[in-house]
Amino acid sequence: MIRCVEVFPGFRAVRIADADGLDTEAYILECEGGLILIDVGFTPECHRNIQAELDSMGKKWDDIKMIIITHAHGDHINNLPQVKELTEAEVVIGDGDDGALEERTGVPADVLLDTGDVIGACGNIEIIKVPGHSDGNLCLLLHKYKALIAGDTIFGDSEGTLEAPPEKYCSDVDAAAKNLIMLAEYDFEALLLSHGKNTLTGAKEKVMALIDSWV
Repeated sequence: MIRCVEVFPGFRAVRIADADGLDTEAYILECEGGLILIDVGFTPECHRNIQAELDSMGKKWDDIKMIIITHAHGDHINNLPQVKELTEAEVVIGDGDDGALEERTGVPADVLLDTGDVIGACGNIEIIKVPGHSDGNLCLLLHKYKALIAGDTIFGDSEGTLEAPPEKYCSDVDAAAKNLIMLAEYDFEALLLSHGKNTLTGAKEKVMALIDSWV
């Protein structure tokens, strides 16, 4: 089932599973100091698919130096204990989701992130916390690629239509929709989702249209 796309040089989207009927993707960044893995999946199949992609890159689990968790929902975190057994990677998550991460996986976060924080790797990764889907829900702005990894902040369908996260997945569905306006302040061309078709050009315009529908 694995399907990996090198979205940009050194930036890979790995389809790892179907979750509740939705495609689920993790991301691997090849940075100067090692790999960054964004989300870890939730089943043995997810683990195998990430392993297969590492193999294809000629990399090992211990080449991963950082694990960024976009939010502490099961389909993004349940494999964290197995991954931590294979790598000494630093685990980072949005402030507000750290308690749920440790409660559900037994793995504490090493670093808590909030809006405006910057990870100095891969040309700088700027953090945007957009609460609502979860308390510490994160987007990651990769300046080098003009790309926004939105996690579950935005959902998409197979045609690329965007929507706010469905109520059944949200801690506060109204906040999840209304807080999308935070993204209007940022400049990006590509939008990478955990669930749904990615948009590689013209993404900011599509996101603004989604925001306008909630204003």
